[in-house]
Amino acid sequence: MDIIKEIQNANYYISPLPRNTTVTMAYVPYQNASKLYAPEQAIRSGTMFPELNKPFCPNCTEGGDKND
Repeated sequence: MDIIKEIQNANYYISPLPRNTTVTMAYVPYQNASKLYAPEQAIRSGTMFPELNKPFCPNCTEGGDKND
């Protein structure tokens, strides 16, 4: 089976943060792969996850990023 289709069809969910968080600790949320780019788009974007596709846009007038 195609690995991308297998990941997209998987029925799993991981909570973005641990259950017992501490105020003084830094956390990076888990990413749930709900959408994936096709291999060709992933190569062009540099990522297979649309949520991570944040091209740098220093001349944009709104927030410095086209995806904001």
